[in-house]
Amino acid sequence: MKALVINQCSTNKGDRAVLFFVLRELVRNGIDQVTVSASNPEYWEEKPDFPETAVQVIPWGWDNSRRKDVGFWGKIIHRVLKVILKRRINFPLVRNALIAGKRPWYLRFLVNRQFVKALREADIVISTGGHHITTMFVPNAITPQIFDMAVVLLYEKPLLLWSQSIGSFRFKSAKNRLMIQKILSGAGQIFIRDEDSAEQIKEMQVSLEHVSKTRESVFGLCDIVKSRTKPGNRPLVMGISVYVHTRANRLKEHENNPRYFALLIDHAIEAGYKVRFFPMELQGTDRHFIEAVISNVNKKENCEIIEGFPGTLDHINAISQCKIFVGHKTHSQIFSLLAATPLLAIAYHKKTEDFMAQYGLEKYCITDAQISTEKLIKLFDEINKNLDVINEKQEITGSKMCKQVREDFAKMVKEARKAE
Repeated sequence: MKALVINQCSTNKGDRAVLFFVLRELVRNGIDQVTVSASNPEYWEEKPDFPETAVQVIPWGWDNSRRKDVGFWGKIIHRVLKVILKRRINFPLVRNALIAGKRPWYLRFLVNRQFVKALREADIVISTGGHHITTMFVPNAITPQIFDMAVVLLYEKPLLLWSQSIGSFRFKSAKNRLMIQKILSGAGQIFIRDEDSAEQIKEMQVSLEHVSKTRESVFGLCDIVKSRTKPGNRPLVMGISVYVHTRANRLKEHENNPRYFALLIDHAIEAGYKVRFFPMELQGTDRHFIEAVISNVNKKENCEIIEGFPGTLDHINAISQCKIFVGHKTHSQIFSLLAATPLLAIAYHKKTEDFMAQYGLEKYCITDAQISTEKLIKLFDEINKNLDVINEKQEITGSKMCKQVREDFAKMVKEARKAE
């Protein structure tokens, strides 16, 4: 049985951890021929943390114009073509074809050739877990992930949406809304990782008949944490990962966040802590925000940035050595929960509130809208007083989560085999 895993973002540490889980579980369930469609295949050249199986990495279907080193003007031209061709021409053509329910003769010219070949050969297609189906990050959901899902359905392949957060949605285009409805209703199975996703699917007027609840993929990696030392016995280190808002309206809304983080760090340092920043983006898109935070800290010498982008195993195990963790980026929060490191979670989306509630730790979560220095410090102090109690709750709940998410993945594969 051949599997094609789509929608993987090579430069995102969370997506890399999710792929690690998916590949391990595919092998565990008897599938050892896997093709991964990734945003930047070159970031997987060394294939770190991959299980011993036949894994080929290819571009996204969206990426049908692999640019070579063509100099400054070549890059400019490529960017212009990318906007005009992919967003203004290719995406609408695929959208309209999906709405019409018919694969057009010209589709193969719009999609990456390697992707089409892998798609034709695949027995199952899995959208790697995460937050892909939404308008939250890109207006009207005009994204490579949505494009590729539509292509899968146009080729009449079984699309499995694994461990997804769905929504929120705000459409300016009725056709784009209909496209998302077609994807959600056309998927063979949908596994959602948070409560709000079910409501979002219903609001899109899609039946929940083929929807199942699961947990976040990375919770299934419980066996990779090497040390289970109680936080009370760990060094005085506070880990932190930040989330960088890219939409202009959100940037303005959160322009004071570096100062909030810095004042929290000042408080932690006064309590004796050293601070370690864990970047989550391999292309460094969160680096400037980290540096902005540090520039506002009084004792900058007590801050360090983890360099070199350690792999999934090393990254999660480094978090397991922190006494406390402050997470804003979603998968940094997941890593902390998995590592049983007491977490102060800052939610830019409801999914974080749901993850914390799954662990019975919702009182240690604050939303972007609620954020203030006083509230952050209050939460930090409360967590700092209850480190081992929180850790025990994380350990017990994490073990159950791990078991469930593995069983759910096996169920998904089993059902896909039946449908062949």
